[in-house]
Parts: sequence; structure tokens; C-alpha cells
Amino acid sequence: MSDNDLVAAMYGAVGEDARWTEVLDAIKLRLGVASAVFQRLITDGDDLVPVTSLRDTWSTQEAKTHDTWANSPLNPRFRRDTEPRGQDEIESDQRSIALTASDREALRRGLAGCGLGAGFWLGCKTVPGEHTTLIFHRHAGDGRDMTEEDLHFLNLLLPHFRQVSRLVTSMAGYEARLSVAEAFMDSTSLALVACDTDLGIHWMNAAAEALIDALPQVTQVRGRLRFGASEATGVVRAAIAGTLGDTCRVPGEQPAEVLHLRVLRRDAADKRKWGRNLALLALCSPGTAPRIDAAEVASLFGLTMAEATLTAHLVGGMTVKDYASHRGIAEGTARMQLKSALAKAGVGRQADLVRQVCQSLARL
Repeated sequence: MSDNDLVAAMYGAVGEDARWTEVLDAIKLRLGVASAVFQRLITDGDDLVPVTSLRDTWSTQEAKTHDTWANSPLNPRFRRDTEPRGQDEIESDQRSIALTASDREALRRGLAGCGLGAGFWLGCKTVPGEHTTLIFHRHAGDGRDMTEEDLHFLNLLLPHFRQVSRLVTSMAGYEARLSVAEAFMDSTSLALVACDTDLGIHWMNAAAEALIDALPQVTQVRGRLRFGASEATGVVRAAIAGTLGDTCRVPGEQPAEVLHLRVLRRDAADKRKWGRNLALLALCSPGTAPRIDAAEVASLFGLTMAEATLTAHLVGGMTVKDYASHRGIAEGTARMQLKSALAKAGVGRQADLVRQVCQSLARL
């Protein structure tokens, strides 16, 4: 592989961790070293912590051995004072001014125990408190520093490594934000579905899966929303297209099984960027009693568990009389609990208490 092909392959590996092994194998062969590893590191107090480690084939096979010392806090290179001093660097164990004589001796002995020789690397700061490194180790027993030929190749790689590092860091940020968004979407009780105009499902959260499983008039068939009645399919498609407003209803076998649908965004994914328009839909079935955690109601509204349990059942549609019978207590006791709950919530009517709870975090 030529140097230009190697650089191109490095760009092609961004976002595809499996391809890095081939790229690092090629770099290792080019330099004639024992190992080549790409790492993304963050600062944690006085230490550097690797959050990403992409390795060549041999380093992958020896990962357990290397991680016991070379990729652990025992390695002096994982002190915070060894991070790049400038925007980027070409450095080595022998040249780094952050390493003392005792550090170098510890490196020599520790790396030897891992089957590795002297190390040298490319380093690049990406965002505050984070940097990347492309680190190479010679074969065990080889303590040579970088040669002029090594330096020439590393200088060729450096501007491309800098750009690749920024791309990797940006992608890690996107993935982190996506992970947070998906975690929120799965934690909310609001049923959400992203679909195209043909009702193909591209994403849904856990609440949507549970609701679709519970209702008889809608199912998932080979990745699409399927409605039992053709008229319902037409109504939903019309809502997505915007010809019938933003909302529609799909009747079920029983009145309580009705499905309500609202189009939150018709351009949740833009066709110019994603190849098709995706609509974000919210689904609900008003006849399905909301699941309320009594312990959360108690915490959020300052209620006793008895008052919170009553409130949760009222939100679920039960009457005070039915609740008292269900719990085996006097109706007067249940009403006293309701009176206390109303006072603590600062409302005067049962309906207002239910509304407050449904609008609170206890509903999520």
C-alpha cells in the first residue's frame, strides 16, 4: 500500500472501527514496528484515560496482556502532564521532556513485560481536555528512537492525522448526543414513531412498541405499520401528507381501544439529506390508563405513600369508592386521604389533582 493509499484508507476508517485494524496493520508494516494503536484520551484529574483504543491485528490478540500495564495507570505516559503541549506533536519515549529518567526505566521494564520495545507517537489536541494519539512500539528489546525515515513518514501523516482526529472526535460527540436522545425517548411514556409516507417504520421508542402490541387495530409487519382496515391506512397516510390536518383517530374493536395519532413533524428527516422525508408521529390510546408510580407521586408532591397510592389509582380512572373497596378501607378514610393530597398539591378538586399528576414527571 502506497503512502497516499494509506492516508486515504485512514480517512475511510472514520466511523468504521473494524477498518482501523487493516489501516494500523499497514502503518505498522510501513514503519517496521511491532504495534500501532489509535487512542482517544480524556483528562481525569491528574490522569489520562483512554476512551477509545483501536489496534492492529497483533495488538488486538495481545490486548489482555497490554492492558495489564501498557494501557493502565502504571504507564507513565498516562499522566496528565504528558498530554501534547501544543496543538499537535511528534514525540517519543526518549525525547519527551515530560518523562524523567525513572519514567523511562519504568517504561523499558513495563513494555518489555508486554512484549514491546520503545515507543514513539503522533499526538493531537482535539477539544479541551481531550486528545488523540497514534502510538507505535518497536519489537521487544529494540530501544531505538525514531529514525529520520520514521520522522519523514510521521510528518507526512501529521496533517491527515489531525483532520482524522477531529472527525473521530466530532463523530463521538454526535454518537453521545444520539445516545442521550435515544435514552430519553425510551424513558418517556409518550409513544413516538418515525415513519415514511408508505408507513415504513424507521425508528420507534419502547412506549410505541408497547402501545402497538396492546392495540388490535395496528401491528408491525415487516417493518411497516399495518392497520386492520384499509380506510384507517388511508386516513393515517393523509394525516402524514398533511391533507387532513395533524391529527386522526383509528377505531378499535372496543370504544376504549381507539388510537389517536398526531403528526409532530413532517420533515423530521429532510429528503435532501436522508433520501426521503420522515414524519415523527405521536400515538396514544386515551382508554389505556396511564401508569403512575406512587412512590414518585409521593416524592414530587410531598404526599404520604397512602395518599400517593390513592392518587395514582385516581389517575388510572378508579373512583374513591372503588379504591376504598379495592384496598379494604372505609370510604371516609379514602376521602380524608384525598382531602390531604389536594391540600398538599395546592388544588381544590380531584380533577385538578389528576391533571397536575398527569402533567408532572410522574407521568414519564
